[in-house]
Amino acid sequence: MKKTTSLLTFCLLANLFGCTNTDKTKPATAKDFGNNNLLSKEKILSPKPPPPGLSTSLPPQQSVLPPAPNNLKLEQGYFQAKDGVQLFYRMVGSGKDTIVFIHGGPGVGIHDGAMDIELLANKGYTFIEYDQRGCGRSELVRDSTKLTMDDYVEELEALRQHFNIQKLTPIGLSWGAAIVANYTNRFPHMVRRLVFLSPMEPAAELDTRKESIDAALGETKTKQIDSLLRLMEKTTNDTIYRTLFVNYISIYLSAYVVDASHLARARGTDAEVSPLAIRNGNQPLARWSGLSNQWDFRPMLKPISVPVLVIEGAKTNVPLNATKEYVRIIKNAKLVLVPNAGHQNWLDQPEAVLNALDKFFKSTFD
Repeated sequence: MKKTTSLLTFCLLANLFGCTNTDKTKPATAKDFGNNNLLSKEKILSPKPPPPGLSTSLPPQQSVLPPAPNNLKLEQGYFQAKDGVQLFYRMVGSGKDTIVFIHGGPGVGIHDGAMDIELLANKGYTFIEYDQRGCGRSELVRDSTKLTMDDYVEELEALRQHFNIQKLTPIGLSWGAAIVANYTNRFPHMVRRLVFLSPMEPAAELDTRKESIDAALGETKTKQIDSLLRLMEKTTNDTIYRTLFVNYISIYLSAYVVDASHLARARGTDAEVSPLAIRNGNQPLARWSGLSNQWDFRPMLKPISVPVLVIEGAKTNVPLNATKEYVRIIKNAKLVLVPNAGHQNWLDQPEAVLNALDKFFKSTFD
């Protein structure tokens, strides 16, 4: 039954993408489907993970990552959140000034921007990134009561304490901006300055992203995405699931860049973590999708008094009116719209984004 299901899934994929298998005696393989160039080649294995801290969690999973850029110092390991959850971290470089990157999602990992922005370490910084609970190489939390905003804030504070950082300089990407806003509201004296990189909408009433992204993708691609998601729900085969996921993200993320070929610039993809971790990423995503009409952290933005940089692509398909709310509300916020770039502006214009970050950090260093 499983073999029949697998063959059926591959046939559906072939019809979906117009792929053909010239050898009719063999089932299709991942090589028969496009967009697998997103899987990077030169990789190292993450360290062996510790057991999970919660009895309800699945254990952290090893997976591949790129080496540090330009042979910079690299340290990878685990730290514990306040509730015992094991969290994977990656530290690149050895500069005096430390930057902490909080990835988007929820439910993805440091492949979402962090390993591209870690090139900032080439400019003399120590760059720390980590997989949030429930995804990536961190503990695969399944208990929704352990996936609250307080939990995400507490794990960021645990990271600060683990590395003995006096004051954080965080970069919050997309969903990560919500974590940074909540952290800064709770621990205002622990933040030196901060960056909201392609931040999520600060209030549910401003969230028209799905409509904008669907319009940018067009009817054909949105139907392909819907078909892929249905197939991912049905299959129990990890190889097929990963293939489906690779195709899904390559189509979906094409709306986040001005040129789909720029996706190949990423130093890693969400598909490179274990299938178990990819599947479990649905847990935090489902937890927050259930609150789709209930968030508004704009009141947390007004008291922010440290220097703030907001970056978004000038050609983003994510509505800019929501991004501009950050600058409207925060007194010391500066907006940089990266020319000829989308929501994933660091892939469209990597040099421009890294230079904007470096200029901001150096101008606000104390």
